[in-house]
Amino acid sequence: MKTGELSFLDELMYWGRSGKQATVLEMNCVLDQAVKPDALHEAMLEAMRVHDNFRTRPVIVDHRFRAVTDDVDKVLVISEDGRPRHLGTEETEGLMLYATYGDNDFTLHVFHGVADLRGIYAFLKTVLRAYARILGLLQTDASRLDNTHSDYFVEEVLKAGSPGNTIGKFNPEKHDIFHLPEENYGEETTRQRIFEVDIPLDQMLAFTRENESSVIPAWNAVIGKAIRKTYDVGQKDIVCYVPIDLRPVFHFETGRNGVTNFSLPYTEKMDQYDVKERTMLLRCAMDLQIQPENLYVNIATLKGTLDQIVANDVPVSVLSPMVVKNGRRSDAQNYTYGISYPGKIAFGEDVDRIVSSVSACAGSYSYPLWIIACEYNGVIRMKFVQSYESDVLTKRIYEEFSALIPETEFRDLGYHEFDEYPV
Repeated sequence: MKTGELSFLDELMYWGRSGKQATVLEMNCVLDQAVKPDALHEAMLEAMRVHDNFRTRPVIVDHRFRAVTDDVDKVLVISEDGRPRHLGTEETEGLMLYATYGDNDFTLHVFHGVADLRGIYAFLKTVLRAYARILGLLQTDASRLDNTHSDYFVEEVLKAGSPGNTIGKFNPEKHDIFHLPEENYGEETTRQRIFEVDIPLDQMLAFTRENESSVIPAWNAVIGKAIRKTYDVGQKDIVCYVPIDLRPVFHFETGRNGVTNFSLPYTEKMDQYDVKERTMLLRCAMDLQIQPENLYVNIATLKGTLDQIVANDVPVSVLSPMVVKNGRRSDAQNYTYGISYPGKIAFGEDVDRIVSSVSACAGSYSYPLWIIACEYNGVIRMKFVQSYESDVLTKRIYEEFSALIPETEFRDLGYHEFDEYPV
């Protein structure tokens, strides 16, 4: 057993995304065969030996969140019952993750402090390769694969210093932001309403190539228009919160958290253009926001926020809820909705043949609508998670996508309660 520091991006998640409405990411994997629970449990343990951050347990030492990492011989793998759990407690063997399974699918439940979506995907890849080997479907030793490291590379980015001055960075605080006028479920519940939209990958990519763009700007071109058709937005800006992977930008690899975010605004002027022109213009706006100089400022700001938090002498049990509340309030003021897209997912031909689909979601607590999209097996599956009742906007967004790509599919998945992480 060893106790060590957390990456500052990880620690910031423990401070600011904990409590009743903790940010717990769920990644669901549908197989083409019945799930074997014992094999899944063994595969989870094997993957946790490879990805050591997935077997860490948080402790508080000298007013800081630290990580205790030791060997584990069991992890909670349980039949899906729809019941939310408390991560980091006896319910989950003290761990910050567990798995549930159905007839032919399983879901990883992971607290965001452990990893981002890219890190969870790497972990899932190792789980699946171990699972296939245990069932005799794969010969390769999974323990030698896909260790994406757990080193603290973002700290090295800060040490290197800024690559230059900011370039046209959008600051939501200086703009009049539109907020969805929907009645939120409130702060005392993790209940959310979930919808699913499937978009054929080839047609989506063909559209973006035709307009010299990419998927995130294209989605914002569609969703921004749907919001303006649904509500009286006026001259306010519709601003999307978009996480961005820092790994390819600053040339590092990690299985921990390695993202910051940028703002992508849809202004009133966008209504003057058709969807193709909007897609192209929003790509230009995105390219400006994701310049390394702008992203470096985000990282430095986050580090400054953490330094201010730990300098406060208030007990952690009191301070952490305050940090969560302030962070949620700030996000709510600066953004209309959020989209997360971890990019293409592939497990290798030998494993891909037993996997039918992959999707991910998380509770939408900072703003009313949070979308996570996963690209797999020729389909982009978007999970729309909303903290309010009305389905009018989500159906309008689907209609806009269907007008663009008629083969788009829509499903109402009903209600879901997410897990908690009590400090």
